[in-house]
Amino acid sequence: MKKIILLVALSLFSYYASAQRFTVSTNLIDWANYGTTNLELGFSVSQHVSLVAGGKYNPWDFSKGDEAIYNKNKVGYIGARYWLWYVNSGLWFQLKGQYADYSITGTWRHALDQGKAAGAGLAVGYTFMISKHFNIELGAGGWGGYLLEHNLYECTDCMRLRTAESGPRAFIDLDNITAALVFVF
Repeated sequence: MKKIILLVALSLFSYYASAQRFTVSTNLIDWANYGTTNLELGFSVSQHVSLVAGGKYNPWDFSKGDEAIYNKNKVGYIGARYWLWYVNSGLWFQLKGQYADYSITGTWRHALDQGKAAGAGLAVGYTFMISKHFNIELGAGGWGGYLLEHNLYECTDCMRLRTAESGPRAFIDLDNITAALVFVF
């Protein structure tokens, strides 16, 4: 019985895999942002709709002289894309729900911004078909929601809290600029 179930599962997988229904992608711009690892999985459910799930993770610390620079984050999201022409090619629009746990500082910021956020995002992009199994994707999006926890500190050394700018509140922000490599199964 186990062999039959395995045979059916492999047959279904090979059918769906040969139909180019699955994608795995990584965003090069996130990798350039202090080595933020990222991965997105996609599954086509119709000619114009695909479901996506992904995440980003960055635990790294860098230093410039005495100053710490980092963009630590743990981000997870799920969503759906509407493809104007056909899945995995051309213009697309995306709606997603997202959760982020972040701790950000840097030379441009001179402050420490920490917190947790949840919300929804919208994005638009274009996917270029390079070959049968390889695409390049460009896009941009924003998101909004609620900062569940939010602390903004004067600097990483003094850790003085900016009370007027800290605390839970609603937000709207740029979410992602994408230049991704996509492998299509």
